[in-house]
Amino acid sequence: MKIRQAIAMDSLLLSSLCMDVQSLHAKHHPDFFKIPTSDDFAASFFDGMLAEPTISIFLAEENGLALGYILCKLIERQENAFAFAMRYLLVDQISVRPAEQGKRVGKALIKQAESLALELNLQRVQLDSWDFNIGAHEFFEKIGFEKFDYKFWKKL
Repeated sequence: MKIRQAIAMDSLLLSSLCMDVQSLHAKHHPDFFKIPTSDDFAASFFDGMLAEPTISIFLAEENGLALGYILCKLIERQENAFAFAMRYLLVDQISVRPAEQGKRVGKALIKQAESLALELNLQRVQLDSWDFNIGAHEFFEKIGFEKFDYKFWKKL
């Protein structure tokens, strides 16, 4: 398996890879997430992300096939009265084709994010995950992530 940085010509490929996780989210929260209707549903989104200097996207490939991707954002927050200044890498999106899950693709993508964080002299990688995604939670905890925050909502 090879991990490479995504380039501008990868927007359609990233959009296609994103369909799996987007469909999962739409299935569990159809009032919140849109159901993707075509492979190019998020191509323009990825065009924008690939142009952002604080965003890095990496693709996992094997034998010419894309297996998954990870989208990372550099987050820099100024110190304020409540919290110290903070710099960390946010894993905003990670998606691995269902047929490739459990084959170390996700782990390789996270390792790439950790390498990027070290290159940027960051001491933390963060991510969040929706409550229904138990398999992802187990994966993240297995590779060393810890829960630290909870969100709540009340529908009216």
